[in-house]
Amino acid sequence: MTDGGLLSGVLPTVIGAFCGWISGGVGGFFSARHEKKKAVHQREKEVSVYSEPLAHAAFDLQSRIYNIVERHFMNHFYVHGDERTREYCVENTEFLISQLFCWFELTRQELYYIELQNEKDTRQLLHLQDNVQTLWGTDKTKYHGIFCLFAGEQRAIGENLIIRRDGSSSCMGFAQFMDTFPPGKNKQIDILREEISKLGANEHLARVRLIDIQNLLIDLLALLDPKFLRFPQKSRQKMQLRNAR
Repeated sequence: MTDGGLLSGVLPTVIGAFCGWISGGVGGFFSARHEKKKAVHQREKEVSVYSEPLAHAAFDLQSRIYNIVERHFMNHFYVHGDERTREYCVENTEFLISQLFCWFELTRQELYYIELQNEKDTRQLLHLQDNVQTLWGTDKTKYHGIFCLFAGEQRAIGENLIIRRDGSSSCMGFAQFMDTFPPGKNKQIDILREEISKLGANEHLARVRLIDIQNLLIDLLALLDPKFLRFPQKSRQKMQLRNAR
């Protein structure tokens, strides 16, 4: 066989093998890339199950605190309200606080921590959650002993609202909360109920703690919704003690 004949016989085999190698390599590359994107999407989906309701809970509670401090919510609807408005003031505020504690507890139990865009943000989230818990439980003089909930009480309240169904966990809604925890039914919830009732006559003494908590919740929202996609910026302003009327 001539050199030309040998080359013509081998060349197609070599080209075929080379093309197969390229095809396999490219295919493997895109397959790996697809699997990586799929894993990232799945992780984002898992995280959103906890981060989105946690953000909603933080927003709802900071909004209520704003109304208590700036618009004298408790004075208008509890002190000077009727039976219906007094009940709503206490029970709904009680639910908003309990809901936040519940999602704090769920993130600890189910994910241990929420992975945000980077490790720094994740550490900041954990730091903020710890600060909220500490701030609510501290007996520092400047807080006058008003609206104080110890760390164990906070966690117990959160645990009480957890619903487990079909392998997933969530927080009960307000209607179920009302049906499940009437006065006298649960010791921890009753402690919170009593502390909220005290705000009617002691709102001015609770302002420092309430404002400090609201500020931390705004920081929490900055991590969970940094681009203001869910909650508008104008509704997420930090209160200042000097501006509280």
